[in-house]
Amino acid sequence: MIKNRLNTVSSFQLFQMVRYGTLILTGIVLAKSTLSQSAIGEYETFLFLAGAVSFFWLNGLLKALLPLSAGEKESNAALFSSFVLISVFSLLVGILIYLLHPFFSGFLLNGKQIPELNLLVFYLVIGVPANLVEYVYLVKKRNKLLLIYAIISFTVQFLLVVLPVVFGRPVSWAMRGLVASSVLRYIWLWGTFVYYSEIRFSLPFVKKHLKLGMPLVAATLLSGSAQFIDGFIVTSHFDESTFAVFRYGARELPLATLLANALSSAMLPEFGHKEKLKENLEKLKQSVSQLMHFIFPLTAVLLLVSKPLFPIIFNPDFAESATVFNIYLLLVISRLLMPQTILNGLRQARHIMVASFFELVINVALSLVFVQYWGIAGIAFATFIAYLFEKIYLTFVVRRNLNIRLSEYHPVKYYLYYSLGLVAIFIFAEGVFP
Repeated sequence: MIKNRLNTVSSFQLFQMVRYGTLILTGIVLAKSTLSQSAIGEYETFLFLAGAVSFFWLNGLLKALLPLSAGEKESNAALFSSFVLISVFSLLVGILIYLLHPFFSGFLLNGKQIPELNLLVFYLVIGVPANLVEYVYLVKKRNKLLLIYAIISFTVQFLLVVLPVVFGRPVSWAMRGLVASSVLRYIWLWGTFVYYSEIRFSLPFVKKHLKLGMPLVAATLLSGSAQFIDGFIVTSHFDESTFAVFRYGARELPLATLLANALSSAMLPEFGHKEKLKENLEKLKQSVSQLMHFIFPLTAVLLLVSKPLFPIIFNPDFAESATVFNIYLLLVISRLLMPQTILNGLRQARHIMVASFFELVINVALSLVFVQYWGIAGIAFATFIAYLFEKIYLTFVVRRNLNIRLSEYHPVKYYLYYSLGLVAIFIFAEGVFP
């Protein structure tokens, strides 16, 4: 029964659920341990820096790989070629962060040193390419194997990170455990290449990959960098303890948002088949509709319980994280609008890049203003406004350039009802639990 229900969308969603659950459980254990709030901030800074210098080009190249794989006859060579390309980027970024670490410490971290610099460089060189494993399974439609990999790899990661801390080791051992888990993923990745029996580099595919991928890299940099710039605004205005509070509220989008992102990513190869556009639009609409009836009620419940539960689940020092978390919960309103999936799948990334530029400008400008009045909550509000603007803009682009109405790929009526209801519940929750 489970096997019959698994497809590329559901398996990738489950993968993201396991990933997100691991992050939450790790955060709970660290908060309940003997580690100080400042030490937890060091661990979060390590993760934050690794993501800040790699997220844009990694996600951009992976997004380009998915639609290309739909029509790529030599898929094994394509996957290995993508691995080589990502590995080169990872090595260059590792070298750059090692050479430029005084800039990060002096300007972006308010004089604080980068935690475990050498370990961070190694993590970038090995850990970033290891993220390709799940995309190999996604491209090959090995749905069951993707789920097995998620359970094994994230269980190992959780144990390697938290066990040293539980037994009284300093936070640097948690970072070492994280790096060790990435080494094991890297070995697993090579195993997938051996299993699929072709390790061959294709320069023509790399050129095609870069041609499609670089606009997506730029778009992801412009769009996604806002959240990392938000983090740097926090580190430049506050200490490590406050940064830990911010990250515990905004470390990841909630579970529901990860499901929406997984749906969008899994649909990209489908839109690579242009002759099935109408069919795929309807499939996207139905998938969003099903997801919506689960996501919005779940988000409403989380809005109502987060304030009382945050101090209990973590510890009282993280009570303020609940407000940041609640604001980030509202991002499901923008995440469930998916015009970018159509544009990415049809290889029209230029419009996404323009929208991302506007989003970045709005996010940074509002963050710098709002932080003066509402602190770290103001930064989260700026993110919500900017993300919603981006999706509205892309919706108009799809209508104008492709003549595709929103109602063709989105359940508009239910979406409006749910969104307005969610905002009302947010106002109620923040008022009842100030």
